[in-house]
Amino acid sequence: MKYLIAYIRRVARRIREGKLQELFSQLMWIGHYIKMFWLPIGGYTLLNMTGSALGLLTTMASRTLVDSVTGHDSGMLGLAAAAYVGVGVGQIFVSAIRSRMSLRINLHISQGIRLDIFDQVIQADWEAMSAYRPGDIQYRLGGDVMMVINNVLTFIPSLMSMLVSFGGAFVVMMQNDPAMAAIALCGAPVSLLVSRYNIIKMREYQKKNQEFASQNVSFNQELFQNLQTIKAFGLVDTFTGRYREQQRESVRIQLDRNKYQQLGNILTSLVGQAIGYACYGFAIYRLWQGQISYGTMTMLVGMAGSLRSSFSSVVNLVPSALRACVSAGRVMEITELPRETAVETTRLRRMFERARETGVLVDMHGVTAAYAEGKAVYEGAEFRAAPGEIVGLVGPSGLGKTTTLKLLLGLLHPRAGQVSVSCGDEGPEQVSAATRRLFSYIPQGNTLFSGTIADNVRLMRPDASDEEVERALRAACAWDFVSELEDGPDTVVRDNAQRLSEGQKQRISIARAVLADAPVLLLDEVTSALDVATERRVLRQIVSHNPRRTVIVTAHRPSVFEQCTRVYLIDDGRFEEIDEGRLREFLGEDTPRSLGSGSASQKGERNDSC
Repeated sequence: MKYLIAYIRRVARRIREGKLQELFSQLMWIGHYIKMFWLPIGGYTLLNMTGSALGLLTTMASRTLVDSVTGHDSGMLGLAAAAYVGVGVGQIFVSAIRSRMSLRINLHISQGIRLDIFDQVIQADWEAMSAYRPGDIQYRLGGDVMMVINNVLTFIPSLMSMLVSFGGAFVVMMQNDPAMAAIALCGAPVSLLVSRYNIIKMREYQKKNQEFASQNVSFNQELFQNLQTIKAFGLVDTFTGRYREQQRESVRIQLDRNKYQQLGNILTSLVGQAIGYACYGFAIYRLWQGQISYGTMTMLVGMAGSLRSSFSSVVNLVPSALRACVSAGRVMEITELPRETAVETTRLRRMFERARETGVLVDMHGVTAAYAEGKAVYEGAEFRAAPGEIVGLVGPSGLGKTTTLKLLLGLLHPRAGQVSVSCGDEGPEQVSAATRRLFSYIPQGNTLFSGTIADNVRLMRPDASDEEVERALRAACAWDFVSELEDGPDTVVRDNAQRLSEGQKQRISIARAVLADAPVLLLDEVTSALDVATERRVLRQIVSHNPRRTVIVTAHRPSVFEQCTRVYLIDDGRFEEIDEGRLREFLGEDTPRSLGSGSASQKGERNDSC
């Protein structure tokens, strides 16, 4: 009684801690995918059950065959041999069909689940998603999703197949020898106790293993992305040591988990072997007493083995399902993040149609910018960028310039105030994922993807012609070096575009934005790797390509602000428009000569060829 009370108390404690509710939600989440693919899973289950039934029939056919031989019953011998061979051949074909069907179902289910989960993750809110390391997300979409897929595919078919084996063996043994059936099931309580022990330990170690695997993927990803820097700074030994330490930790986790598994396996194996010997000895005793035939003894020993193994297999499915629940919980963390809203209203569609003709006005009113629950980057920001203007953002590094661009793109949400866009008499419309079509964004650093240079330029417009790609490259002052490459625009970009200089990468990224031809262009330090003369030409080319475009640029160099209509300073939590004198004070002696001297379209008339 005291053990029952202690067990009830443990269950009550887990309910209070929410662990059972968490486990139930994970099982329901996995069940959603089982329900989604119930038809192929049902077909696979039937094939597995057929295979188990044929296995039982093989054992029963062997009894008839042995009895026919030992009893010199030639009349039954041919029929028994034919039945034995027929069932064996049937098993071969069923196994082949099951293997083929398993592959097809696995691929179908894997693709469906991966696509569904990827769709949920890729549409998650950027700010919420940024709390996770890329390597962690990558492993959750790889290892954890694969664990869930395997469980979805195998749990019900395996369970039903084992139940057929268990039920069939139990019925046959009860009909022929109930006492031997009882002996065969004597190991059941031990299997249940060991399984309960394994469930607790395996769930704990599965969490540790999956978390470590995510960290390992993140480490490898960062290492190879920054391999050039690691070598340049002479840090190869440092990172080799870190990698070696990670491998030692991995070995420790695996050995600890295996220790608990093997302890349980030894106990259940010893008990199972003892039960097997008992069944075999009891069958020999019955045969010696003349109570059963040789064939019946063979059948009963085989059925006893099937009964024990199928019961143990059913019990062992529980730890397997719980390991899948751990992975399901990790995947659920990212699939349940808030999703972006990208609903295109009628007014938005009208704005998209008119934007290139009228241009787009970008406005921020009383905006407070902050990340999660952190301190505000700035408060009460007022900002305006009209069609045909180049508006500059200046300030110390890390104090809000890139944050402002993320607000305009709807990646980051203001803690207070409003960020909006309007087009002629349409608007204002609050920025969101739906308004992102109005923007072309060129972030800091390398943003080139695998493929050719032309593929990268066409990323936003896959149907663009070769002539349009060339015009965009010329507008970004990139055609001069691209045309000299061995394959021109068809030159393949690989290995993080190491063959290209930073300035060349920037100009290809600018060409991509030019070809997209969005009415608002956001440039985040994208001319930092260019010399001053090329920088001026690139900005003038961009403007002349579409005089109604609204251009917002972040920079540190004074030469950029010579092109600007207005400049805003972001510093020490303040966001304010400044004049040339204040800009001179901030930048120092080398200041722009013509801040606010005209619109972007007027500046575009001074176009210089690249």
